[in-house]
Amino acid sequence: MRVAWSRAAGWRRYREIASILAQHGFVMVMDSLGLSRHLSIKQRWLRARVPEDDANWAERLGLVLAAMGPTFVKLGQLASLRSDILPLRLVKALEKLQSDVPPFGFDVLVQTLETAWGRPMADVLLYINPEPLAAASLGQVHQGRLLTGQAVVIKVRRPHVVEQTESDLAILKRLGELAERRTEWARQYQVSTLVAELSRTLRQERDFSVEAHYTERAFKQYDGQRGMRIPQVLWEWTRPEVLVLEEVTGTKINEWKSSRLAPSQLAEKFVGALYYQIFVKGFFHADPHPGNIHVNDRGQVIFLDWGLVGNFTPDMRKKSVDLIIGLSFGKSSRVVESLLALGVIEGQVDRHALLQDVDRLRRRYYEVELEQFNLGQALSDILALAQTYQIRIPPEYTLLAKTAVTVDGVVRRLDPHASLVNLGKPHALELLWQRIAPGWWAPDAAETVMEWAEVASRLPSQVDRALSTLSQGEFRIVLEHKNLDKVLQHWERLINRLALTFLLAALVVGTGLVVHRDQLDALTHFPLGEYAFIATLAIGLWVVVGAMRRGKL
Repeated sequence: MRVAWSRAAGWRRYREIASILAQHGFVMVMDSLGLSRHLSIKQRWLRARVPEDDANWAERLGLVLAAMGPTFVKLGQLASLRSDILPLRLVKALEKLQSDVPPFGFDVLVQTLETAWGRPMADVLLYINPEPLAAASLGQVHQGRLLTGQAVVIKVRRPHVVEQTESDLAILKRLGELAERRTEWARQYQVSTLVAELSRTLRQERDFSVEAHYTERAFKQYDGQRGMRIPQVLWEWTRPEVLVLEEVTGTKINEWKSSRLAPSQLAEKFVGALYYQIFVKGFFHADPHPGNIHVNDRGQVIFLDWGLVGNFTPDMRKKSVDLIIGLSFGKSSRVVESLLALGVIEGQVDRHALLQDVDRLRRRYYEVELEQFNLGQALSDILALAQTYQIRIPPEYTLLAKTAVTVDGVVRRLDPHASLVNLGKPHALELLWQRIAPGWWAPDAAETVMEWAEVASRLPSQVDRALSTLSQGEFRIVLEHKNLDKVLQHWERLINRLALTFLLAALVVGTGLVVHRDQLDALTHFPLGEYAFIATLAIGLWVVVGAMRRGKL
């Protein structure tokens, strides 16, 4: 019965997806995926009247995802982070997707909490606000207070969200595989791989224990550092479907007003905190919009919602700094070299053409006042250019560009004259010291020393074996050259011709001796000249004839 229900539910979902595609004009896509058979007769007749309009296909695709429900909206939001793969136009359309989801009822909230905790809610909470602070596609957030009196924030997963997302992900997986078999565009953008990556990310986001671990890591590394404040995870009550954090009160950064800290100072503190996260520690908040960034009365910057984070290895931090330096100073050649170092090159890259395109971007961005330089947008455009030249940039760098765009927008709201480049200048010396500090290069140096030590430890035994082999007469040298025979033949002809030259010279000398044989005979009392001439002539003729016969002359 359950299988039959699942098949029926799957059929209804396919029919719903086909209907939405038809309504928004994706007739060819629907036909190529075989979804037309899921339409009713009336819908099949109406679909022919829907015009195929390629001019605004990206915007219409965004509408399709919004109509398909929370799972597809969340997938679209995650896909907007993948400008390393998807067309920039589509990325821009997906960025506009909003999770406009109504909150679920309080009774459902209580049931979810009691199931997760295995006890009545009253045994844990003294109070919980029935009105949510926020509602999204995967869950919603409520204020509460534990029996101990501690104020907390509780994030609760939506009921049945696991079943719903798994059903939609299974359908999307089948459609992606079908699209790759039938269409060129799906193979070009590696749709199956992209669907698999987005599905993995979505499964992590709906598991609130993953966010809890990220938040705990941020708390240990950053709380109290560089003017940052991070909420602490209350692990006793945290589950995959429930996340409980200490409540950290503050005001949204774009609404914060105080005479103690000027907007420009707050912008500097905010940028400094993120520079520290990204380039010093390599673990950063990747969604720092005003809803997630608050400021408390002490002027500390509060980082909330660590569901989306970036992780940079030391090598990735070095490469990203090189790219930003090249962008900030308008060095087109350095930007090109950084791009090639960042990504995986698929095929041949026309470096001259790439340099020209980078230089074209440089004139657009860099011939303006430094305070007007939009670092985030410049990073995004450079990474989009890399995609054009089939340089596959790892998604972590795309996440960095998205973060920079968001931060730049927040900073300019606080201080219209500020820029990430200007605000980042005080941290340049810290980044420089990081490059030369032992903590940066010591691990590589230690590894190199260990490799040389290993080679040195093996050297005595290798030398001993070589000497032993040599002493036993087993030492052989084998030389191989593909053109060695031709080289030897050439030298043989050269030597033969040289010998012929000497023989001819000897004949000339011998002839002179024969002419003056009287003087020689008088000295030696023996016809030396005649016999020498005859012998030399005979030998010369024998050598020349032999060389000509073998073709060596």
